[in-house]
Amino acid sequence: MGTKEEVLAKAVKTNKKRSFVMPVDTKAHYTDHVIQERYHCLEINIEKTRRDNAVLFVFGGGMIIGSYKADVGLSRKIAKTVYADIWFPYYPLCHEHDMFENVLMIFDCYKEMLGYYRPENIVLLGFPSGGEMILDLITYINELNDSGENIPMPGFAVPVSPGGVPVTEKEKRAIEALDKEDTMIPAEYMCLAREIMCHGRDIPEKYLATAHGDFRNAPETHFYYGSAETLYAFAPSYAESYRKAGAKCVIHVGKGMHHCYALQYSIPRM
Repeated sequence: MGTKEEVLAKAVKTNKKRSFVMPVDTKAHYTDHVIQERYHCLEINIEKTRRDNAVLFVFGGGMIIGSYKADVGLSRKIAKTVYADIWFPYYPLCHEHDMFENVLMIFDCYKEMLGYYRPENIVLLGFPSGGEMILDLITYINELNDSGENIPMPGFAVPVSPGGVPVTEKEKRAIEALDKEDTMIPAEYMCLAREIMCHGRDIPEKYLATAHGDFRNAPETHFYYGSAETLYAFAPSYAESYRKAGAKCVIHVGKGMHHCYALQYSIPRM
């Protein structure tokens, strides 16, 4: 909460303690893929050889808070659970970059993965703003293919609590109503998000208002929300955008649950 300057100042302070560090443990095999000659994407393999399946796991943090060490442990847990390799991108953050730069970096990670895996064996997984980015990736692939490219879509997508910039009155009213229940993401931040995500640049609306993106040819997508979070306000818009695109999506709702509850190992009683 706060002004844009206050929010970004807090993010910068937090990010001083968070940066890419190559893991040195023996719990998995790690490969650092350097993307765009300056960003890192950590590949995590439980076995010495790659598996046939892979997950492109994009973390959240509002696109302004970087990943922390525990994410590597979480990635290993996911790798063991779903019997797949995990690719974990350390994308640029919006206190120095605009969000479309994030999408381009995520896309380049996906292209790198296509050199090792069949597209139908790749799953997109993203939590909050990471969920937005994997959905923006689908829009971007459609944009490229419309201009003559031939980029295959992944096989499956799982966005958890994805939001976006609210653009309809229905979304804005729903966010305000849910703000009374949400303990983590205040409604006022969703209005501030546009300015932060643009970083002073002109970003196409379809990438900011992710729920109104281009989901033609999208893989089967399973959304997860808590009914007591402000971002749940976007669920109807995503459902309608998928319907219009002729794509399949399923929206799972945790009754009375909070933001990103699916990420937690345990939830204390209130």
